[in-house]
Amino acid sequence: MNRYHILSLICFISGVAFFALGFLSGDIETGVFVVFPFLAGSGIYAFLGFIFIFIAILLFMFGFVSLATTSSLHVDREDEHVYPKKKTSVKSGGVILIGPIPIVFGSNWKIAVILIIVAILLIITTLFAVRFL
Repeated sequence: MNRYHILSLICFISGVAFFALGFLSGDIETGVFVVFPFLAGSGIYAFLGFIFIFIAILLFMFGFVSLATTSSLHVDREDEHVYPKKKTSVKSGGVILIGPIPIVFGSNWKIAVILIIVAILLIITTLFAVRFL
């Protein structure tokens, strides 16, 4: 963990504490929409809670960016030579379903074809589940 992740954790805990204070004082209400929990508030505790959670998310992502930029070079302390680390290959992809419409992306064709098959299976499963439930 670097300093940004620690600050992110502190901001997250502060945000949750403000949400708890807002809930106890009646400024924040909670609920569930379908399967998604939500918070709705109209007070200083709700505002500070959302601000701290937002800052925590930004710091958490910035911590990974900072970690990636500092670890891309390796310094040999004996000779004080700086040389890049060994290159590694990462193959990845993803499927985004917006309703029944799939958006498939991948770093190469093999992964894209596999994810197209996965997307078709997900659509078929969803259609059967909707029809029989």
